[in-house]
Amino acid sequence: MKNKNIIGKALVLSTVLMSLAACSDEFLEEKKNYGNFNQTTVYSDFNGAQERLNNIYYWLLPVSDGGDGNGTNKPNDWTPVGNPDKWSKSTEEYGGFSIFVNPEEEITYSFTGSNFDFFYVANDVYSPWGHIRNCNDVIENVEKSSLTDEEKNLLLGQAYFFRGYMYYHLVTIYGGVPIIDHVQDPILGSDGDGSDLIVPRQTTKDCVDFVCADFERAASMLPARWPNEANDFGRITSGLAQAMLGKMLLYYASPVFNRADDPSRWEKAYEANRAAIEKLTAGGFGLAYAGNGGENNGANWARIWTDYTGSDGSVNEAVFITLHNTKDNVSGQPDYGKYNRWEHSIRPRNTNGGGGYTPTAEMVDLFPMADGLKPGESSIRYDKLKFWLNRDPRFYRTFAFPGVKWEWNEGGVSLTDASLNGIIPTEVYTSGRDYSLWSYMWNDNEDDLDKVTTSNGYWADLLTQTTDKGGSHSIYVRKRSDDFHLHTAPFYEYINSQSNPKGFMKNAAPLISMRYAEVLLNYAEAACGAGHFDEALDALRQIRARVGYTAANNFGLPSDINGNRQKLFAAILYERQIELAYEGNRYGDMHRWMLFDGGEGQAAIKSTWTLTGFGGNTCNYLGVKPLNGTKRHQIVLYCIDPSTTDPTEGNRPMPISLDEDLTSQNGAISDNGVRELADFYDIFLRRKDVNTDGNDNALTIQYRPTYYFLGLRQNAMQTNPTLHQTVGWHDLGRNADGLFDPLSDTLPE
Repeated sequence: MKNKNIIGKALVLSTVLMSLAACSDEFLEEKKNYGNFNQTTVYSDFNGAQERLNNIYYWLLPVSDGGDGNGTNKPNDWTPVGNPDKWSKSTEEYGGFSIFVNPEEEITYSFTGSNFDFFYVANDVYSPWGHIRNCNDVIENVEKSSLTDEEKNLLLGQAYFFRGYMYYHLVTIYGGVPIIDHVQDPILGSDGDGSDLIVPRQTTKDCVDFVCADFERAASMLPARWPNEANDFGRITSGLAQAMLGKMLLYYASPVFNRADDPSRWEKAYEANRAAIEKLTAGGFGLAYAGNGGENNGANWARIWTDYTGSDGSVNEAVFITLHNTKDNVSGQPDYGKYNRWEHSIRPRNTNGGGGYTPTAEMVDLFPMADGLKPGESSIRYDKLKFWLNRDPRFYRTFAFPGVKWEWNEGGVSLTDASLNGIIPTEVYTSGRDYSLWSYMWNDNEDDLDKVTTSNGYWADLLTQTTDKGGSHSIYVRKRSDDFHLHTAPFYEYINSQSNPKGFMKNAAPLISMRYAEVLLNYAEAACGAGHFDEALDALRQIRARVGYTAANNFGLPSDINGNRQKLFAAILYERQIELAYEGNRYGDMHRWMLFDGGEGQAAIKSTWTLTGFGGNTCNYLGVKPLNGTKRHQIVLYCIDPSTTDPTEGNRPMPISLDEDLTSQNGAISDNGVRELADFYDIFLRRKDVNTDGNDNALTIQYRPTYYFLGLRQNAMQTNPTLHQTVGWHDLGRNADGLFDPLSDTLPE
């Protein structure tokens, strides 16, 4: 059997990574299905066992489409990566009611609507228990094989990691779950009387210990950096395993599990995350572009997702990575093409993109000002119309707005091609290098001028045709874009087709689902919780120094956070909102800190669930507004003009390239191009924030107190009658409230 490579090797790598350009994705052409295999042959040698392990990578690596958690139709449907899925639409990042925050729907054990069911039991490749079984199969068979100890460790470390990774997700959602640490024989009688096939739920603590043990084993068995990166780049490292161990313990120390603020949990999380920093550093991981990410409005910070080893290749920011390719898919043959769809999804319709993702007005407004402080707390006045002036450098690489260039490479495609007629406004630009976003609207009905929505009126530059992703909008998510202005060797092959694939779909861009910056912020938060304030503050300063803040202004941090646990926690969580925006982390942060309601309503579920630490209310403790009871909006920029043609035609200034100085000193703008764009906004545009959470303005977000620990669905209780239902959820077998307490170290009798 040929020695194949890890799943998803990119065909095109950035010029910074040319040493890895020989990475292959041949294994995708392997005809054998390693989900169904001959055990005696697969584990007879290292290559065969690795092929079996590669099948686990295929199913469990995070995917660019993200995960709605329905458990069907595709690999890894549960790890959020920043798309507007159930997770992110439950936060301030995107509008639109997900099942978790919809006030008109309630998840119950028998709910059949647009549901989430990650626990579900099914005999197919999408079930979490099927993935755990596959990991157990590798572990058992590799352990008893005749492979060398070195070969065994490499294989076992990866299998232990993925088993821990599956259980990590289960535990953060449900608390305690059944622990299956061996391959069960489904034939009744082959395992005694078959009673061992029925496994009850274990305590949350037991499950956390099990997850941590798997990550510890993986960290001890795997290399800090794979020696043959041409073949093994992207495989799990000891640093990633240790980082996931730290992430599990950080979750367990957070208020959702740690209601009394037990300091010992914070200390364990601190020790694990400090060890993760050490292991990752030993493996050559770190902050890419450290010290120079703030030049040209965060230009180098924006390059992390394409050139993630920095300008000199000295460190690697990508701790957990899924690689992609641009292979063609051929009808009637296996799907060898593994594309990253993010770029296509965020690009506007008038580039032949997917229509773009719409950030909320709340996200746009919460980013720091140029001095690093929040709007309203900064000495710099925040102009809500010219919201793009005087902002944190990361703002300009997270959002796109009218009047900004957003370059792309059309390759050999002519934008005047008939297939793009009516899509590309060639009267505005003839090359992707010239593309600028002018996403505003106007009305020709004077009665509607003050009733701006996203649908009435006209949109500039053919954006009125944008029906994907919720219609036309003024502000776009730009985060993680392969911007041709910054990266002249794009990962995508631009296609003028109007069918799949089209636009930017055929894309080999890597998906980074954990960055070193996240690990550093995990370390900062755990250190703060454990009382190591100087270390927490130093980690926070490293994050901010990369985007241009210096000691001269205290790295843009409030002056009163030194030694103040409460305010330091708040600063770290705010930094996570900004640094990790649209990367799939926000729901987890809101969940573990109970930021939907601050923890109110927990005592009504069970008296022992009362939040006794963190001032009794996490939102008050951190000084943030609960998401419950609020509405999210999108910004609509529009003109007041009763005409059917663009009233700004001939009046647009030159678009800004983001190389300009976008700060104003005492109201005076030094850059002529920036001043002209600011004048354009003042003269022609107005801003209105339109409700994105349904048409009924009376509806507000409602995340129910029981959702912090989801209950089991009906099929799970029917399949395994020994499974106790979660407290606060209906137990089908007992026809009463559940008895399983995710916060107790004692199991129900």
